[in-house]
Amino acid sequence: MNSTGSRVAEASDAEAIAALSAELGYPADPKTTAARLSRILKDPSHHLLVAVQAPGEIAGWIHGFLTQLVESDYRVEIGGLIIGQRFQRRGLGTMLVRQLQQWGQSQGAVEVSVRCQIKRAEAHGFYQSLGFQLTKTQHVFRCRLRPIQD
Repeated sequence: MNSTGSRVAEASDAEAIAALSAELGYPADPKTTAARLSRILKDPSHHLLVAVQAPGEIAGWIHGFLTQLVESDYRVEIGGLIIGQRFQRRGLGTMLVRQLQQWGQSQGAVEVSVRCQIKRAEAHGFYQSLGFQLTKTQHVFRCRLRPIQD
């Protein structure tokens, strides 16, 4: 690996991934992140890469997962892409997206999609510069599930 490179994420990366997530407004403690990583790293339909700066500092991460919907082609969805503020504008985000695209192709996916908050205009420009096209605007709804009682 050069002074900048990437690798598949490992369970031991939980603290760095949690810190980077918080930087973008998605706070989670390392223990919660470790539990999420445990599930993701075991699932071959998920791919989580970290960008690494010498001497081994994690500068960012990308998480993609394969999805097949009835109404659309088999694809990779970018679940998250975060580059630490002090590492931005060095090509790390582009590197991670390109590597995720290659992984998706190797898995038989025919496209990559990403959902991006409407307020993140800079991110919109980034994705468009990589050839992504805006295809729709939507609202995201969630409903918290209650634990099943025995």
